[in-house]
Amino acid sequence: MSSPDEAGSSDAEVQAILARAVRLYAGRVAEREADLAAFPADAQMTATEVMVTVTAMLKAVNLQLFELGMWQTWSGR
Repeated sequence: MSSPDEAGSSDAEVQAILARAVRLYAGRVAEREADLAAFPADAQMTATEVMVTVTAMLKAVNLQLFELGMWQTWSGR
């Protein structure tokens, strides 16, 4: 996987892409009221990549891991 700098993307561009992807994904899941895999089967995402991203996302919206766990329990997701 190339770094954002190698791909020629600025930090702001990466942030905008992630924000758009999150909104699209959340909207699609809410619209269908069903699970949708976060990545295609061949994406080969590593646990480290996912954890780094999820941690940054939770921090950005001031949520703790406990709150995520509670939401998952209450929503059944």
